[in-house]
Amino acid sequence: MSNKLTEIANLILGFTFREALIQNPHGNARVFQAKNIGNNINDINLNNLIRISFSGSYGNYFLKKNDIVITLRGIGIGSFRAAVINDNINDTVAASSVLIIRIINRSYLPEYVAAYLNSTRCQKNILETVAGSYIPTISKKNIGEIKIPKLDQENQDLIVKLVDNLNQQSKICEKRIRLQKNIANSIFENL
Repeated sequence: MSNKLTEIANLILGFTFREALIQNPHGNARVFQAKNIGNNINDINLNNLIRISFSGSYGNYFLKKNDIVITLRGIGIGSFRAAVINDNINDTVAASSVLIIRIINRSYLPEYVAAYLNSTRCQKNILETVAGSYIPTISKKNIGEIKIPKLDQENQDLIVKLVDNLNQQSKICEKRIRLQKNIANSIFENL
C-alpha cells in the first residue's frame, strides 16, 4: 500500500524573490536555496545562507524543524535532492528553487520520505514528469502525485538508519581515496 505525497503532506513552494538577493549582515531573514541541499537526507548546509532584509510577510515558506526540502530543478537521477531540516530555525525562508514538504500524517517519518524521494526508483519517476528542455523542472502538482510506500514506523526507521549508514560509508570511502591521492602526490613532490 502507498499514499500520494499530497495525502500525507502539505506542499509549499518557496518564496519568489523579484530582485537579486542582496546580502545584509544585519538582515532579519536568511535564504535557503537548492544549492544548500547536499546529497543525502541529513546533508543540509545552514552555515553560509545569505542574510537579507526581508520585507515580505511571514508565511509557510519559512522553514521549520522536520520540513523536507527538495530541489525543483535538475538533470538526471539524483539531481532532485531531498533532505530534512533537523534544526529549529525560524528566520529562514525557502527560495522558489525549493519545495517544502511538511508532513501532516504522523505515520510517515520525514527522514523516510526524504530517503524515498532520493531513491533511484523515485528519481526515475520524477524524471518522467519533468518539463523544460534547458533546465528540467518538476512541478508541485507532479511531486504531489508521487506515491510513498506505507511501512510501519519501525521499518521506516530501519530504512533511514540503513541509508544513513551507507552514506557514512560512502564518505569514508571518498576520504580514503583523497588520502591515497595525497600520498601519491606527496611522493612526487619529494623527488
